[in-house]
Amino acid sequence: MFLTEQNYHESNESTAVKTLQIDFYTQKGCHLCEEAFELLEKLQQEFDFRIHLIDISESPHLLRCYGNDIPVATLDGRTIIKHRPDERLLRRVLAKA
Repeated sequence: MFLTEQNYHESNESTAVKTLQIDFYTQKGCHLCEEAFELLEKLQQEFDFRIHLIDISESPHLLRCYGNDIPVATLDGRTIIKHRPDERLLRRVLAKA
């Protein structure tokens, strides 16, 4: 098979590694959020993921959903942190992702 520009891009897309994104729900003044965020930053040194910060105070809907439960972090729609993070659990989840 001859390598054309189209099949070159198709082969690169299929082998490209997708960077994981963790959605981190937080708000100012939350000390538990600061602790959880510091742990996520530490784990970024070992695992390839982005942290998408979401300030729940900017949305009445998010305040209703997460107001009493922050910090909350999700990966692919699955909650991986709620209140206090478990570092061992996070390591296992990130290693399998």
